[in-house]
Amino acid sequence: MGTVTATPAPARRAFDLEVVGQALSEHRRTFLGFVTAVVFGTLVASLAAKKQYEAVAVIQLMPKAGQEMASNEVVNNDAAGYLEGRDRARTQIQIILSRSVRAEVVKRYNAEGYTDVPNTQDGIDALAKAISASPQEDTQLVEIGVLNPNPDHAAKLANILAEVYEEVNLNARNDAARSTEGWLGTQKTSAKAALDDATQKVLEFKQTHALQDADQKGDDVTSRLTALQAALGEATSQRVLLESKLYGHRRLLAKGDYDQLSAMFQDPALQAMAQQRANVMSQTADVLAQYGDQHPEHQKAVERIKNVEALIAQEVQRNVDGEASQVETLKSQEAALGDELTTVKNELLDRGKLQSEYDELKLAEDNARRVYDALGSRGADVALQANSQLNDVRIIDPAIAPTKAATPNIPLNVAMALAVGLAGGFALALLRHRLNETVMSTSDIERYLETPLLGVVLSLPKERKIVDRALHSFNHPRSQSSEALRGIRGVLQTFPATGKTRRILVTSCVEGEGKTHTALGIAVSFAQLGQSVLLIDADLRVPQLHKLLNVKESPGLSDALVDITDAQPFVLRTAVPRLFLLPRGQAVDYPNELLCSSELERLLNRMAETFDVVIIDTPPAAIVADALSLALLVDGVVLVVRRGRVARSLVVKTLAQLRQMGARVFGVALNDVPRTKQSSSYYYDEQARTDQRATP
Repeated sequence: MGTVTATPAPARRAFDLEVVGQALSEHRRTFLGFVTAVVFGTLVASLAAKKQYEAVAVIQLMPKAGQEMASNEVVNNDAAGYLEGRDRARTQIQIILSRSVRAEVVKRYNAEGYTDVPNTQDGIDALAKAISASPQEDTQLVEIGVLNPNPDHAAKLANILAEVYEEVNLNARNDAARSTEGWLGTQKTSAKAALDDATQKVLEFKQTHALQDADQKGDDVTSRLTALQAALGEATSQRVLLESKLYGHRRLLAKGDYDQLSAMFQDPALQAMAQQRANVMSQTADVLAQYGDQHPEHQKAVERIKNVEALIAQEVQRNVDGEASQVETLKSQEAALGDELTTVKNELLDRGKLQSEYDELKLAEDNARRVYDALGSRGADVALQANSQLNDVRIIDPAIAPTKAATPNIPLNVAMALAVGLAGGFALALLRHRLNETVMSTSDIERYLETPLLGVVLSLPKERKIVDRALHSFNHPRSQSSEALRGIRGVLQTFPATGKTRRILVTSCVEGEGKTHTALGIAVSFAQLGQSVLLIDADLRVPQLHKLLNVKESPGLSDALVDITDAQPFVLRTAVPRLFLLPRGQAVDYPNELLCSSELERLLNRMAETFDVVIIDTPPAAIVADALSLALLVDGVVLVVRRGRVARSLVVKTLAQLRQMGARVFGVALNDVPRTKQSSSYYYDEQARTDQRATP
């Protein structure tokens, strides 16, 4: 026969929910087993886990406590200041969890007679795993929690931790104030000595030169001198005050305390950056909780926090540099005022050299007095803050012994295990489905083989005899399996025959795929339609049809081809009405050469004069070339593929070989497909009802 064009196959579809449903259906036992194992294991582990009780103490972080009485600073309570407090809370939480605080907690805990947390490095490290600190949303409150098998011990540790942190915070604040107070004291002593020296010089000058009217100003030049002296004194006072602040700020800058420094500057840019850092840190916490610290999104968020903190550090440095620049500016002003004073003094030379000298001495005295007074005022403010004992940390609710264990939380653990089990089971089922390279469903045929699906051959109970299984469609014509074979027959009838007789070749890729049973089932379905059917056993290597139909093996096809005789006498009647079999016949040494002979085509033409349908059962096409040799002598080829038996790549290769030979491939019949409850309930399975009646 000539070459025919293969029926176009449907296009391959992309991944969709059908794959998911298929994976879960194929590996439902794996899915359910994984879910059950995870949930049961979590439940057992939760029941066996040691109970832990969590005691919680609540503290308040007040903004800028201790600065309320400062004469030269106003406490900022606006929205930006509140956001700075939230940002500061995150920094203070790290201090609460620090090693030094934990070491002091363990020390005091042991001093009160508790020994379950030893005062060793291991005990301090163990406490780190048991404590937690977290801010309450939209408040200035921080919760300090401690886990311990003993509820009383948990409460004791939580309260000691809150007290230690409160003391550490107060000491840190007072230490900074005392350091500044000491520096101011040194500066004040120097200023007092300078003032005394300037006053003594004024008195001595007046006594020496008898200048009783030296303080009286009588003309415009003298008024200018007075104004310049006042301006110079004011500039000097401002410089001293600014230098005092600059010293404190530089000290905090050297310690890297950008949080406190940013709170000291009334800088909108710093406030905006602090708010931005608070937002980024909140987002980072969400990313960490959702993905973990190794996720790329968390790494990016951490990098953003570092960038914002670097910007804050730069802005703080800029403010400090600005203060230093102001100091230099004031110094320049002092120098400029001094120069102008010199000019005025030259103008006063006409009034007398003595007056000029006196004014200079008096000016030095006034400047020294202003410096001394400014240092005294600033020192009083710092001393008040250092000795006030006002703390920006306050314990709101001391911890009490809990009555209910915090861990294990069995309902939560089981719920999480169920979620993990469902996700893991789904992933495992999908992975097994992906790793399975065999044809498992009808969708695989269209998706991967790009070949039409003729129909399915349903699985039969394994305990039935092989003969009963082969003739099941004949013995139980109203069964679901028989209906499936009739569906394949209906599809085959849609393909036009090239002659009077319909010729169909049935093959498979490898052995064990059920091609012989399928060929027999298709033949029975055509016979049930009232057509005369000839089933030819062209598997000259491993014949099976004569056993299934309970007839003799020879003489048959090989005898007719070897002796070039009429094969009609070798055609045997079977137990199935209108179904005849041409068995293999005698074994031959070169079956492929025999099947490739021109006599086979003449034999098929003679058989076409007698039968309506000729169905040829051949060896597996991927193992031997017999099926490829016969493919051009028939109207089309039916490739039988057993579910889960052969790799998809081999099926694709076999189909390609058939098409390369010029054969027309009708499609694929998927064998050994499990029955479904929905479909089986529609058909009346006589054998199933018989088995049910036979069951006691």
